[in-house]
Amino acid sequence: MKGSQQFNIEGFQRQIRSAPVPVIVHFWAPWCGLCRLVDPLLEQVEQSLPQRLQVLRINADENFALSCHFQLTSLPTLLFFDHGELVQRFDPALVKGDFRQALQQLLDHSFPSLLPAQSTALKARQ
Repeated sequence: MKGSQQFNIEGFQRQIRSAPVPVIVHFWAPWCGLCRLVDPLLEQVEQSLPQRLQVLRINADENFALSCHFQLTSLPTLLFFDHGELVQRFDPALVKGDFRQALQQLLDHSFPSLLPAQSTALKARQ
């Protein structure tokens, strides 16, 4: 997965707290097929919101302490942070229907400050 990072819990918390923009954390694993489907959508979101949103990709298998800390039960799992605080948790495996629509609604709810630019970002690529 492009741009995957490794963190200990303290380093992760420091990274999230110091982020100047909202952060989506994508927990994934190499064996996870759905993870490979979710990542291009996150890349589209990230590219459509340069300097307004950050996506961290974390291999759950290589970051076991973080996986345990956030009590991951399935992959992929997306965590949405704003100003260092966890504002939403999203498990695409539990989404029924269109993932893009569910992700759009989650972004609208979690990061309303991104709405003007972001509202058309995913819809344009559907």
